Amino acid sequence: MLARMKILTMIMMSLAAFASAQDIHFSQYYSAPLTINPALTGAFAGDYRAGLNYRTQWGSVTVPYRTFDLFADFNIGRRIISRNFWSVGMIALSDKAGDGGLSVTKIMGSGAYHFILDAGKRNDLSFGAQLGWVQKSVDFSKFYFDNQWNDTGFDTGMPNGENFVKGSYGYADVAAGIAYAYSGPKRFSANAGFSVFHLTKPQDSFYDDDNHLGIRPTINVGITYKISDVLSVSPSVFYQSEKKAHEFLGGAMVKYSLKGSEDPYVTTGNIYMGLYGRFGDAFIPVIGYELRNWRLLMNYDFNTSELKPASNGQGAFEISLIYVATSKKNKGIRIDLPCPRF
Repeated sequence: MLARMKILTMIMMSLAAFASAQDIHFSQYYSAPLTINPALTGAFAGDYRAGLNYRTQWGSVTVPYRTFDLFADFNIGRRIISRNFWSVGMIALSDKAGDGGLSVTKIMGSGAYHFILDAGKRNDLSFGAQLGWVQKSVDFSKFYFDNQWNDTGFDTGMPNGENFVKGSYGYADVAAGIAYAYSGPKRFSANAGFSVFHLTKPQDSFYDDDNHLGIRPTINVGITYKISDVLSVSPSVFYQSEKKAHEFLGGAMVKYSLKGSEDPYVTTGNIYMGLYGRFGDAFIPVIGYELRNWRLLMNYDFNTSELKPASNGQGAFEISLIYVATSKKNKGIRIDLPCPRF
């Protein structure tokens, strides 16, 4: 029993230490566009968009990680500019986990400029940037350390031997990205993007050391092919890396339209079903439903990594809700971005 307790404690401490360096991420990368590329600010068919993402994981090992993402973005200048236009947005993220209440709060302002490259408005090249503030905190008094093990249990009255000097700190953060989207005349559309986060490599540590975040490049690529008037498939991949950590996700989503609509950007009922994988870590089934301007997606990550024995195969639950709309004054005259609906 004590051996199992010690193993679980070591796992929790490892997770806490790793979390101080990892970035907030979602399996539904396609539902959290501002977290993967600033150039995707305003990359939707409409005037304004708002979204919410929620993720919980590691509930079988420690106090669960709970992550929230709230974002909104707007397209401006479409009425007065014949082709190119600006987009602005904001994203607020919160992540809290573990017995020590390790928390990360991030607020970023985001902006992008979209170049419509042809008269048919089928090719779009976008440049974006983000600037904001990140705050991190933890309660070290709630942790157990190896120096406090007395051969029968943990004694929190014993010195922990750690050299941490602060329970909270903050830093400014900067990101930039580029994205391309193509919409074919019939059944095919595609998109790709590249972005770089932590451009200033901010210092990131609760300890008195010189640890800095590594620059984190990301790549996303996807296509949408309309098989019929009611059925389409959207395969995509997403990759990011930071120092020695790598994440590669890929899969496909199928959309089935229950009923058509005269406006191709306002649906009256779509069903989504997909299967994705985080290579070396989890496979991720997804289901969802879209009604007019609202889209709801849910997924569960089934753990397949080496931590499967500790997690009992349990992974993460995630849900997203996105609303996209066009103002009444712009209906009929808007400039639609040539990007996939999904």
